[in-house]
Amino acid sequence: MKLYTALLLLMLPLIGWAGPADSVRIDEVLLIGHKKTRPRVVFREMTFGSGDVLAVEDLDFAMGRSYNNLMNTGLFASLEIAYDTAAVASGHTTVTVTMRETWYIYPVPVFSLADRNFNVWWEEQNRSLDRVNIGGKLNYYNFTGQRDKLKLGFTTGYTRSLEASYTFPYLNREGSIGMEVNFGSLRRREQNYLTRNNQQEFYLDPNAFVYQRSQATLSLSYRRKIYVSHSIDLGWRYSRVADTIGRVLNPDFYGGGRVRQKYFRAGYDFRIDRRDVRNYPWKGMFFTAGIAKEGLGIYGERDGLEVHADYRRFIPFGKKFSFNYGVAGKYSLIRTRQPFLENRAIGFGNNGLTGYQFYVVDGLDMLIWRLGVRREIFNTKVDLGKLVFIDAFRYIPIRVLLSLQFNQGIANAPFVDSSNRLNNNLLTGMGASVDFVFFYDMVGGIQYNRNHLGEDGIYLNFMLGF
Repeated sequence: MKLYTALLLLMLPLIGWAGPADSVRIDEVLLIGHKKTRPRVVFREMTFGSGDVLAVEDLDFAMGRSYNNLMNTGLFASLEIAYDTAAVASGHTTVTVTMRETWYIYPVPVFSLADRNFNVWWEEQNRSLDRVNIGGKLNYYNFTGQRDKLKLGFTTGYTRSLEASYTFPYLNREGSIGMEVNFGSLRRREQNYLTRNNQQEFYLDPNAFVYQRSQATLSLSYRRKIYVSHSIDLGWRYSRVADTIGRVLNPDFYGGGRVRQKYFRAGYDFRIDRRDVRNYPWKGMFFTAGIAKEGLGIYGERDGLEVHADYRRFIPFGKKFSFNYGVAGKYSLIRTRQPFLENRAIGFGNNGLTGYQFYVVDGLDMLIWRLGVRREIFNTKVDLGKLVFIDAFRYIPIRVLLSLQFNQGIANAPFVDSSNRLNNNLLTGMGASVDFVFFYDMVGGIQYNRNHLGEDGIYLNFMLGF
């Protein structure tokens, strides 16, 4: 009996390693080509690790998911994950991750537009150089090799601003807790003070700054699993507007004819992100929901409470097609009139509607839903060879796609000016575009859009990874 027990104990490790016949054990994950990125950053984004046992039929899927996760970090210009196929039959294999790190330091000259998008600046503002910001930014990605980001910047021109932020995603050993701190200040001589006919109206004083703002935020995130994260943030805001705006042109800019506002802000967000490519998804899903409280009763100058959510799904079909749909919205739990700049809905940030590039729709609440289909025309890689001395930019992956989109949305605006005819009405837009995707996540496109008013046109769209 003692001999039998001893033999059993000796065989236990072998039993654990072998696994069932349709499984394979990952003996080791080898990393090649990481000059600055620390190994734990790579391992944190992979769906498997050394010692894990996977079903053989799931092996390629796990490799593909890990590839997407690593490329979505923005740390690599290219990446290849391979395993020893000959060894799989024996129930063991070794995985090799070969990577080319991207360029991490971007001292970028700033030439940006003050308007909401390129088309507004080109058409409505007559390409005025007075509405341009110039300056510089230093974006240092992977600052210490741990996927941390340092950003410093300044601009002058239409807006004079200073900004600084630092993000560190792996505070603890497990890489599940992260933080971000940021500070920013700006001032400008022209400020949007009212929306009339769903157009922004501006007040300009060439001899004085008519709007100033400062803000600071501390955020903490928790990501125990790869695709699910939680974040909380605490921030402080201060802003001031010219007397002419706050007391004469729009006493509701802050409310009660006030010309300054300061408050603390607290927020919570929950996120699930399973998109394969975040800037131009082909498959996967994205969901986020959160709540934000502006004004914590300390200064008594702001009282806002909002819930928001965004859901998107991307479903490939056939060999070259992908179908997508989504819905996004916000709802104000405090039903009183909000300050002008906190009453924005459609046309700001990511809440744009196809065909309504030249309009803004204010409101307490908002709901948008989208449908679309994409067709890949071709997918290639351009080798620039010795023409480019930086290895990270020597190979340019390029995808060209055709996209069709259909959008609808509505903004509930109980306190809006009656001249804004698009508020409280269902808006419908559709469009077709040729999209270009470079370096995995840099996107540009040429679009033809049409809205329910019968207006149409051709527009440009840009979304850069940095």
